Amino acid sequence: MLILAFETASYKEASVAVWNSEGGFRVKTFPMGRDLSSQLVPEVGSMLGKEVPDLIVVDRGPGSFTGIRTGLAAAQGLALGWGAKLVGISRLDFYPRDTEDENELLLLDARAGGGFYYEYRTNGKKEAGFCKKDELSLKFPDCQCYYGECDETTFPGKRFVRLTGEPDAKFLIALAMEKMESGEELPADAIYLHLRAVLPKNKI
Repeated sequence: MLILAFETASYKEASVAVWNSEGGFRVKTFPMGRDLSSQLVPEVGSMLGKEVPDLIVVDRGPGSFTGIRTGLAAAQGLALGWGAKLVGISRLDFYPRDTEDENELLLLDARAGGGFYYEYRTNGKKEAGFCKKDELSLKFPDCQCYYGECDETTFPGKRFVRLTGEPDAKFLIALAMEKMESGEELPADAIYLHLRAVLPKNKI
């Protein structure tokens, strides 16, 4: 089996990974830039050569609006052309909960004076959306700890859990295989968390 994955929702760098059941992983990273749309497919081609993947895995967000849109468009086009199965992994799945005994907040950088959030509460409630940095204390007064693309100064007075490593295309493949084995549905549609609804058009 041959699996292709690319992660383009990050603001820092994009990555492409190929996994072969006989040969293991091959991974390549490159800086995110305005030419991502013209760079991504050639990078995929250089890694695959004449090989054709059975499965394509793509990061569906949230994250860079342009990156998500470019990645999904490329994945859909390649899957259609090759007849490969296409699945999506949420960027939120890169960050497992630290504990189920506290109200936790996962924060992802949105580059707009705030971030995407995913709230886990001890009563089982979950909520996702966008919040400005200076509104965190008001919106999440019961938060006990937080983690993600942030640091110990992001949410004063709350416990910060430092994570190691950055999500990349290799991790996408590992997550997809784990979730598919458990029978989980993996739609390849975008997660933008309605950033356009909370910011002026000239700020996006």
